[in-house]
Amino acid sequence: MTASPQNIDSPRGFAFALTAYLLWGFLPLYMKAMAHIPTLEVLAHRVIWSIPVAMAILIWLGRTAELRAALRNPRMIGMAAMTAALISVNWGIYVWAIQVGRALDTALGYYINPLFSVFLGAVLLGERLTRAQWLAIALAAAAVALLTWEAGRLPVVALGLTLTWGFYAYLKKRLPIGP
Repeated sequence: MTASPQNIDSPRGFAFALTAYLLWGFLPLYMKAMAHIPTLEVLAHRVIWSIPVAMAILIWLGRTAELRAALRNPRMIGMAAMTAALISVNWGIYVWAIQVGRALDTALGYYINPLFSVFLGAVLLGERLTRAQWLAIALAAAAVALLTWEAGRLPVVALGLTLTWGFYAYLKKRLPIGP
C-alpha cells in the first residue's frame, strides 16, 4: 500500500508550520529588543528590505511576467497600494505596541482577527456558516468580551490590528494577482 501524496508532505508541512509559529512567537522579543529604534524606522527597514527579497523570490519562481502585467494595470496598482497601506499601518501598530510594552493587546488583536474575518466573509462575501460555526464564533466573542471587561478599557490597539489586518486580508483576496 502506497502513501497518498498528502501523507508524504505532512512532516514537511508540519516542519514549515512549526518554524513559522516559532518565528512568530519570538518576534515580540525581537521587536522589544529594538525598542530603542523609532517605530517608523523599523517599519521602513521592513518595507525596504522586503522589496529585494520579494523580487528574488519572484525571479526564482519565474513569476516576473505576472508582476509586469500587474504594474501595467492601474486598478491593480491602486488595490495593491491599498493593501500595502493597510499592512503597513498594521505592522506600525504592532511594532509600536510591542516596543511600549503592550504585547497582550497585540495578542488580543490577533485573537479577535479570525472573528472579524469570518464577519467580513459573511457580510461582504456572502459566505454561509453552520450552527456549529456560529456557536464557535459566539464562544470566541464571549471570551473577547470577557477579556475586554477585565481590562477595563476599550482595546484600541487590538481593534486597530484587527481592522487593518481584516481589511488587508479582504482586499488581498479580491486583488487579482497571486501572492
